[in-house]
Amino acid sequence: MIADQPDGAALLAEARRTLLELLLPLLPPERRYDGLMVANAMAIAAREFGNSEEALREAVATMLGAPLPPACSGDDQVADLEARLARQIRAGKYDAGDGREALRRYLRAATIARVRLSNPKLLGE
Repeated sequence: MIADQPDGAALLAEARRTLLELLLPLLPPERRYDGLMVANAMAIAAREFGNSEEALREAVATMLGAPLPPACSGDDQVADLEARLARQIRAGKYDAGDGREALRRYLRAATIARVRLSNPKLLGE
């Protein structure tokens, strides 16, 4: 990408601002909720452009002690890595010792990362 062009997150933020400030007041009252729903979806998408998905991918790979796969399909990679982690949990790998505490820290961080994307107000952000 050329350095002087805005990135995807900036474009989404500007489109959301335009929707809320300029277009939403023009919508009929019965369509206001629809406009707000679109604005909320845009805010979630803009947050997803941040590093939270990448951080989650790195965290689960670290938890597994696995090399970090190249970032090409982040959602699928996180799901695959977490499925692997779930199999290890079911096998009892983290039942005792340092592994149990590391797993607890990872699960807490993963939950916070997901809530930060979907509902940051819940975290007071």
